[in-house]
Amino acid sequence: MAGSAIEPANSGSPSQILAPSPVETQLALGDMARANAGRRLCVTAVAVPLLFMISGLVIRYAAFHSVSAVSGFEAYARALCRWDCAWYVDISEHGYERFPIPGQSNVGRWGFFPLYPMLVTTLRFAFPFPTILIATITSMACSYAACLVAWPLLEKNMRAYTLYCAFLLSGPFSFHFTTFLTEPLFVFLTSCVFLALKRSNYLAAGVSCALLSATRVVGVLAVFATVIRMFEQHRQQGGSAVSFPRWVLGRPDMLVAIFISPAGLFAYMLFLYLTVGDGFAFLHVQRAFGRVAGDPLLFLWDGLAAVPTKGWLPTAPQWSALAAIIGLILSVVLAARRRYGAALFCASSIILPLITNLASMIRYVIGLAPLMMLIAELLSVSKLTYLVTLALFLSACYFMTVAWIGGYLALV
Repeated sequence: MAGSAIEPANSGSPSQILAPSPVETQLALGDMARANAGRRLCVTAVAVPLLFMISGLVIRYAAFHSVSAVSGFEAYARALCRWDCAWYVDISEHGYERFPIPGQSNVGRWGFFPLYPMLVTTLRFAFPFPTILIATITSMACSYAACLVAWPLLEKNMRAYTLYCAFLLSGPFSFHFTTFLTEPLFVFLTSCVFLALKRSNYLAAGVSCALLSATRVVGVLAVFATVIRMFEQHRQQGGSAVSFPRWVLGRPDMLVAIFISPAGLFAYMLFLYLTVGDGFAFLHVQRAFGRVAGDPLLFLWDGLAAVPTKGWLPTAPQWSALAAIIGLILSVVLAARRRYGAALFCASSIILPLITNLASMIRYVIGLAPLMMLIAELLSVSKLTYLVTLALFLSACYFMTVAWIGGYLALV
């Protein structure tokens, strides 16, 4: 019959025609499983630093309670506000003076950069609480955010990420990242710079670098990491070293990123020039803090030679010298791993203050996010070193907090 010639070749039911093949079913189930695993991993990445933020607060408060006759969160926050913290509180509450502070020789506040005090001042207008309370909560929030930014930088390595979060929020130096010091904001912005560079988002890197240069003077050095990443991208695309300048000139986003990177530093210099009459007051005032330019190798030698007169524990200068040396060695390791931008940034951020003396060197080294991430990666290679390091971080937090509150000089 004529009608039978046009009948469909497949005479099965609609359900049979539309049913997926076993291979398609397996692929769909695999996609769903990967999506669910990805969501669980993201939830874990958010929860891990939150857990360490809470545990670190508990451990540090226990340390505070063991040496203090008073209690309460405000008393705890004030006890942890040591050394430079008091300067930042004064800047946040009173701003920068036009002349040296009466009764304190020729020392002025100009050596302390403005971005973090400005942030705390802004928040204090919105929330009617004491400055140190707002600053402490803000520091904890910045450190938590720094952990989240580190997640993609650590290639979603959960062990390394856990150690890094533990170090910042529950580690032996976690008081540096949870009180009114620039380290929390500095680490967060440094991580933002390198994440933007990892994604070749140069405008975001430039903005982050500009903010970083208004947080600490060494923040401006991140612009060299930006240029190195640009050069690496140019070479990956087959370009030569000779053609690199012309290639950059043809990329407006790269030019803007380079030129805005020191904007924070330049803005602060302009402010100092208009108010004090010296755009380099932040540099010249360092003499009042005992920082005079000299030979960094001599400073290292003098620090190592400052042997204890009694006991076996290293002296504060020895700890500071060791911190600088370890930081420089880790910078070389970064370079060996072809992380040239991070290596140059970290090495120069250690050498620049080392030109004056060893003061605060431990704090400067642990505040370099690429170095601390590298340590987390190295110590997470095996399960044993990972677990031992994690236990040491949590246990040392208590004793180091007691030493910080007691004014141990090496931790300044």
